[in-house]
Amino acid sequence: MKLLITAVDSNFRTTDTDYSWTDPGEILTIGTDGAFVGVDSGRFTTRGRVADVELSRVEVGLKTIAHLTRGGWYEPQRERQSAETRKRMTEVFGLARGFAVGTVLELHEGRPRPFTG
Repeated sequence: MKLLITAVDSNFRTTDTDYSWTDPGEILTIGTDGAFVGVDSGRFTTRGRVADVELSRVEVGLKTIAHLTRGGWYEPQRERQSAETRKRMTEVFGLARGFAVGTVLELHEGRPRPFTG
C-alpha cells in the first residue's frame, strides 16, 4: 500500500527551518500546517517520501489508534472518538494519493505538495 514515510534523517537540511526527528521509515500524518508527525514516535519532520509499504490496513489502523491514544484523542469505549479516528485514518491513507512512489512531499498550509528544493 502507498503511504507517506519519513524522507530524511536527522542530518537533513536544505534550509534553516528543515528538521526530522521521526524514526527512519516511520508512517506520517499531518502534525501541523507545516510539518508531518510520525504515528509511532509522535515526533515531527518537514519532509515525507511516498513509499510502497508492506503493511495491511488493519496494521496501519492499529498504529494510528495507538498514536491517537498517546495524544489523548482516543479512549477505548468512548463513543465520540470514531469521528477523529476516521479523520486521521483518511489523512494517513490519503497523503500519498495522487503522488508517485519516491516523490518527496512537504506541507504547505496543511496540504501536501511535492518538494521542489
